[in-house]
Amino acid sequence: MPTVRVCLQWTSVVFSTLTLIVGVLAALAGVYELDKFNEGSAEHTEKFVQLGMAGALILAGLVGCLGAIFGSIKVMVVNLILLLALIASHIWKVSHYNETKQLDATEVYVMDLWMKELVHHGAMQDLQQEYECCGDKGFSDYTSLNMKVPRSCFHTKDGIHALYPYGEGCMAAVKRAYLQIYRYEKWVHCGLIGYEVVGIILGITLCCQLTNKTRRYTY
Repeated sequence: MPTVRVCLQWTSVVFSTLTLIVGVLAALAGVYELDKFNEGSAEHTEKFVQLGMAGALILAGLVGCLGAIFGSIKVMVVNLILLLALIASHIWKVSHYNETKQLDATEVYVMDLWMKELVHHGAMQDLQQEYECCGDKGFSDYTSLNMKVPRSCFHTKDGIHALYPYGEGCMAAVKRAYLQIYRYEKWVHCGLIGYEVVGIILGITLCCQLTNKTRRYTY
């Protein structure tokens, strides 16, 4: 029925548009997190993998929209192949999930910033403000070295900072925050697998409708 085919086409357009939006958001998240790990590290490389997956999502969204709008079976098949490749990449990502490795990488990142702070004051500023922490293990890291505790170690409101600095060190605060993000990422990958399976079912159904239409025109 033409009505069913048209409904499927517009549903595919909406689905592909959502896929495009998800891909753009994933790319922005990957770019934001790229600078949080040392260049050349395994975690830094994984962010490029994430960017590649985001690019594939964007491409799948564009191809899916074009295939659905023009009713092209060939273009829809390309979209299905992209979705299958994305599912395989998500499964690979989840299978390599390792919290211990993530914590070790975070420790290296924070320690590297702290060593830079000892040479050039201000290297820890953004980290301390964002995660409301101070020093490596605590503000005593500064006082024990006869260094002035920076303003970024104090909670500030309306230009007035608190009397006492943050009690938690950045090592513990950043590890906790990054581990939480890492866990969220795992569930996002699992959710995307289900989302892409729905996209494949929708794509196959639309291809069947388009094939039936072609057969009717042939007869």
